[in-house]
Amino acid sequence: MNDSNTINKGSLPGLKEKRYLQKKAIIGFLYRMGELSKPEICRLTNVTTPTVSRMIEELIDEGWVIDRGCGNSIGGKRPHVFSLNPDAAYILGVDIGREYLRVAIFNLKNEPIEGILEYSSILEEQDDEATLRYVREKIDETIGRLNVDRAKIKMAGFALPGLIDREGTSYTYLTYEQPGIKGILEEMLQIPVFIDNDSNVMTMAEHTFGVAKDVNNVLCVSVNECIGLGMILNSKLYRGGIGMAGEFGHIRISGLEASCHCGKIGCLETVSSGRAIENVAGKPLQEIIEAARKDDISAIDLLHRAGEKLGEGIATMIHLFNPDMVVIGGEIVQAGDLMLVPVQQAINKYALARMRGHCELKMSNLGVYSAILGTLMMVMEHLYDDTECEYSLY
Repeated sequence: MNDSNTINKGSLPGLKEKRYLQKKAIIGFLYRMGELSKPEICRLTNVTTPTVSRMIEELIDEGWVIDRGCGNSIGGKRPHVFSLNPDAAYILGVDIGREYLRVAIFNLKNEPIEGILEYSSILEEQDDEATLRYVREKIDETIGRLNVDRAKIKMAGFALPGLIDREGTSYTYLTYEQPGIKGILEEMLQIPVFIDNDSNVMTMAEHTFGVAKDVNNVLCVSVNECIGLGMILNSKLYRGGIGMAGEFGHIRISGLEASCHCGKIGCLETVSSGRAIENVAGKPLQEIIEAARKDDISAIDLLHRAGEKLGEGIATMIHLFNPDMVVIGGEIVQAGDLMLVPVQQAINKYALARMRGHCELKMSNLGVYSAILGTLMMVMEHLYDDTECEYSLY
């Protein structure tokens, strides 16, 4: 892997290292806070005005910072403000689903360059080697279609379904041993790679951009071909002991006796997942939703039963975690109230009144793109919230 984005502190002389870390901090504050004046940067970095002025000039010359001139005033002289150049660096985001592959390249304003590109997926059709070749081809195709300078792509975030531990090792798909899928992707792309479960990255996106923005305690239920759960507890993503918390689709639901693909009996996934709904109807989820919208009784009943059982499971989670909000996301968001209403009815039936009264139920407003937006936030979380992260955009 290319080490240009790795901080090697031992190779930097003391003063140079200090200046490097101060510049990195300025970039971080501008990314998170937008336009800032020199006095604000001095206060945030605890660095003197002459030093900040010198570093800002250097960052402008290097193409990282833009002088925005005079900003808005809340009284008195208008301050001179600076912002991050959104095109100074890019982040690659890849959401590898069972039925789709989504690829985006994000600038430093969290914007996907010319949108999110979607391709078909071969995750469950081909072996790991063929899948990786396909992913590489589609990444290269995306970079070419968007006419992006590959050298500006500094890092990548990947979302995958299934079990993934804290080190980025996947135990369900692309189950490589050492160096693991994370290491293989880094070798393939020659940039640092971060990887997590699709439900976790969806939750990061909801907490940053979506209906759960800044909500302290949130449960995000993703309903795709399978079912997952991401948890924001006390404003932090909860991953559990080895990073595999949130296998919500495999909790036991009363009255269910069908065999699950995991080998157990009566899992929530056997009735409420996209796969289960499609298996009963014998047609794609999108067609089922469209039929329900046209008052097809069998399609409405199928979604109602799936939503009812999902709500029963969510009621249990409400009792366990006492969240402020539950967000439903994933491909099922296309069903809207056809799914949301029976979920709420089941929560009303099974959850304690005082606890459910405190908890809002909402459908994701990020649609099917929450996971790929979350790949960006996963990268930025590591860069700016993980004190042990060895990587830097700068």
